[in-house]
Amino acid sequence: MLIGLAIIEYAVSLFFILIGYRMHGRAPIYAPDQGIENMVDPLPQAMVLTTIIIGLAVAVVVVSLAVRIYEKYGTFDITKIRRLSG
Repeated sequence: MLIGLAIIEYAVSLFFILIGYRMHGRAPIYAPDQGIENMVDPLPQAMVLTTIIIGLAVAVVVVSLAVRIYEKYGTFDITKIRRLSG
């Protein structure tokens, strides 16, 4: 499940990056002598940073749950866990 969540997180990040892509675009740093015509949209870049942080928090929660399940049941096999819980 952790690998699946990581793949979904990377897919969302790639989606946000592709939304903000512009052919021959330049960094979103404003300079008075340059216009904003060919500037890359900075909002998707900020969204990618947010998804990275949220993905890290989700990964920490899932790993901590996995550790607790292993401490309690001694296995990750769901059929054995169901038998042990009654």
